[in-house]
Amino acid sequence: MSSDNTDSSKGFSTVSNTASKAMGAVKSALGGLTGNQETKESGDSQYYAAKGEADQHKKDQEREKKINDLKNDPKTQAGQGVIQTATGTVKNIAGGLLGDKEMTESGLQSKNEGQARFDDNAAKVQKEQQAKEQAQQAE
Repeated sequence: MSSDNTDSSKGFSTVSNTASKAMGAVKSALGGLTGNQETKESGDSQYYAAKGEADQHKKDQEREKKINDLKNDPKTQAGQGVIQTATGTVKNIAGGLLGDKEMTESGLQSKNEGQARFDDNAAKVQKEQQAKEQAQQAE
């Protein structure tokens, strides 16, 4: 986000949106006070369009946070480690069968990285589970 609170990935500006809502509210109030229905409706439309945009932006941010939280969850990461280990194992075996030393080494490296990823995250999951069980026992 930049200094004007613009989310460049979405083209959303908090400052611009707030100004648009305020202008809409002012136009609506002015139209209501003067009896000018067209100005009132235009202001209402501007206000609710800006409000809807802000609400959608907030929902998008919440969804992105949930996705990132899920991606970074130790259970997800442990699962990714299993997949990486299996892929590395297959690549390692295929390299051996084909006589491709580079593929064999690359597969072995991927397998080892996947196993380390699994081990690290499985340990985190186990610690979380133990902490949860201890908290339940303390109740």
